[in-house]
Amino acid sequence: MDDPTKIFALSKIFHEPARLAIMTLLSARPEGVDFNGMRNTLKMTKGNLVVHVSKLEEAGYVEVLKEFLDRQPRTLYRTTALGREDFSIYLRRLEDIISQARKYA
Repeated sequence: MDDPTKIFALSKIFHEPARLAIMTLLSARPEGVDFNGMRNTLKMTKGNLVVHVSKLEEAGYVEVLKEFLDRQPRTLYRTTALGREDFSIYLRRLEDIISQARKYA
């Protein structure tokens, strides 16, 4: 690899598998995903999902919208502009690292 230290530039927030899965799902659905849809798609427990979404929300990468749909509360999650931008940077860095590693694999 030309520069093996590039791996240290990867965002630790995104690099955790659960948060990587959450950001991937939300990036594919800019209109947002509700809590139950996210939980069912990612096969995560409620508690685990809440912890990881909270980390992403604290970092400013995910917004949480509370609304009522047919008088039922609904929580919707969407990526923020910052979340989309930083996740895109993370993916480009990861792709660069993978492409460098493939040269020697």
